[in-house]
Amino acid sequence: MESLFDRLCKTGTLLQAWKTVRQKGASGGIDGISIKDIDDEIGDHIKILQTELKACEWKPEPYLRISIPKKDSERRKLGLLCVRDKIVQQAIRIVIEPRFERLFVKNSYGYRPDKGHTKAIKFVRHCCQNKKYPFVLRLDIDNYFDTINHDILFTRLRSVIPDEEILRLVKLCVQMGNVNKGCQWKENSQGIAQGSVLSPLLSNFYLHSFDQFILSKTPMYVRYADDFIICCESKEKAELLLKGGTEFLEKRLKLSLNPPVVSEIKDGFEFLGVCIDNRKVFISKEKEEKLICRIRELEWESNAFNDAGLKYLQGIKNYYAPLLPQSCLVMLDDVLISHLKQIITVKWKDIPNKTALQNALKDIDFYSEQNILHKSSVRGDLTAHYLAERSANINVENERKNKKVIRQKKKEYRKKENEATEIIINTYGTFIGVDAGGISLKVYGKKQTEIPPGNNLRHITVLGNGISISSNAIGYCMQNKIPIDFFTNTGQHYASILSNSFLSNSLWQKQAMMPQCVRALLAKRIIYGKLKNQKNLIKYFHKYHKTTSEELCAKYDVVLPKLESIINNVSQYKHQEYNDKDYHVAIIGWEAAGALLYWDYIKTLVSDDDVGFLYRERRGATDIVNSLLNYGYSILYSRIWQTVLQRKLNPMDSVIHLPQSGKPTFVYDIIELFRSQVVDRVVVSLVQKKEPLTIQNGRLSDKTKELLVRNIVERLNRYEVYRGRECRLCDIMKQQVGEIAGFISSGTNYKPYIAKW
Repeated sequence: MESLFDRLCKTGTLLQAWKTVRQKGASGGIDGISIKDIDDEIGDHIKILQTELKACEWKPEPYLRISIPKKDSERRKLGLLCVRDKIVQQAIRIVIEPRFERLFVKNSYGYRPDKGHTKAIKFVRHCCQNKKYPFVLRLDIDNYFDTINHDILFTRLRSVIPDEEILRLVKLCVQMGNVNKGCQWKENSQGIAQGSVLSPLLSNFYLHSFDQFILSKTPMYVRYADDFIICCESKEKAELLLKGGTEFLEKRLKLSLNPPVVSEIKDGFEFLGVCIDNRKVFISKEKEEKLICRIRELEWESNAFNDAGLKYLQGIKNYYAPLLPQSCLVMLDDVLISHLKQIITVKWKDIPNKTALQNALKDIDFYSEQNILHKSSVRGDLTAHYLAERSANINVENERKNKKVIRQKKKEYRKKENEATEIIINTYGTFIGVDAGGISLKVYGKKQTEIPPGNNLRHITVLGNGISISSNAIGYCMQNKIPIDFFTNTGQHYASILSNSFLSNSLWQKQAMMPQCVRALLAKRIIYGKLKNQKNLIKYFHKYHKTTSEELCAKYDVVLPKLESIINNVSQYKHQEYNDKDYHVAIIGWEAAGALLYWDYIKTLVSDDDVGFLYRERRGATDIVNSLLNYGYSILYSRIWQTVLQRKLNPMDSVIHLPQSGKPTFVYDIIELFRSQVVDRVVVSLVQKKEPLTIQNGRLSDKTKELLVRNIVERLNRYEVYRGRECRLCDIMKQQVGEIAGFISSGTNYKPYIAKW
């Protein structure tokens, strides 16, 4: 007669065991050998195992000790088997499991053929609907697998497994030690490894006597692994069963219970991940949220939905779909379909075409009957959503491309327009005259070939000496309101030729008669605008600086809050309460404090550019940064000066700077609004772009001056959004001075220019 051990060693048994192991696809153990490694040469491995088993020389490797997250911040200990050892354990299970199944009671549902969680929950629901049993006793064993007593287990196994070699192998599998990844050995004197192929079968067997004990008291009993549900006629009966069951588990099986729960069935209770009462099966809000999170782990990867996401979806379908009411399954489907639409909306560009999406959707199973019956329609709707998104986004993309082309052309032609509005002359021997096309330039009698068209010309800047102009050219410029500014080689603005229309003094009297509180308010708003523009330029530089060092970040973190505090002080300043002297002291004090912070940041910003900038120096500067700043402010000064005259204001009647004989101090006031955004931004940009900036004989070289002026003029002619429409910065300056004129003449509200960053 063929023994159990003979059956174990047969090729067919081991091959059947291998197929089961391969189908489950679990990872290997301490030897690092995978299922794929075994699969390539499975015939050889089975022959080796047969030889080792027949010679009683099979030596399993220890379990690999790991832990995985469990609910309530606990961790579950697992013992992972090597793949070869899984084959042997699975083969042992094949030959002994029928003997155990003949013993087990029908009320045990965990880890058994043709049983499972679905049947367990349905039987529990059946018990709960029996009105004779309105109470439920819920039990579970504390740390069950790790506390199974080996002596009790092996004594009882002998009655079921008559084959001594099979019994030895089972004991060997149970008693084998475990190691961690560092190969540290740990004895296994009690408990059975979760992760072992034999553990589920042995765990059921260990509790078989307890099943018999409870069934002798009541038929309303369900066990799934170490979770127990017992329906009772009364609370008193539940307490009696609890007392008897506790005594049985502790004395006969050496096990301990977690705190038991006795409750009325109508109040509902949780079992195996679902909630049950005397009417229905449902899921808790917490479980619902977890399932929704699982559904949302579905993603689009490499022209398909990700394997992990599909696995979660299938797991939900297998476990919950047979149990939950259709209303709950419809809700899960709604979440799934909504998530699929979201994936399509976000990832439409990664989905190659309609066919790829349709093929991928075939892997999606729905939960509710209505969506299963009409899944082709649901998939069709998702495909239509994809086509609509693709079409809409392609239209948006095309629109974006067109807008980009238009924006580029707009920028190109605005640059041409700006080039035609300004003439900068710094070549010795240049003669400025007039011909049929407008202003003409000749150098030593030779006409220049690239002259901007005269009808767009708005300004002429003359840098340096040896440049002459005809009376006809002056007349043409005055007729067309084209100002001409003259600068020395050091950048000092020494003269302008302006049209008489600039020189009307109609607002000078109103400007002189401004009350002190009105002067204080205007001063406050100008300095507020200056400080805000300095702060915004710092933020701009910090955002776009290519190599933001730790030192610069630390400086930024110190400077910005202090500057914001000063700005807040200016904003809250009550100008009506102070006399002339007091408001000057306060305003200039805040302006000076802000300037110290601002230039301290700029110094750190350019510290790695080897320009030697240590502090802001107005007169006698010899370093390149201060020289560029001073020259640039002169260019800006002339533009503000002309605009002040054009708006009929007195350039000498200041509100911030103290009056100085012959000095346009009101121009100095207004220029504060624009220094940082017009000049400082250009200078720092030139420095950090490593442009060729040089000083010769203590002053900027001609090429450096030309480069600086050209960039400042370009900056002045750059468009930005102001008061809801696109304006050139030079036009914003004119509008600002116009708004100041309106404030002085008629009391209209004045808001200072604040640059975006």
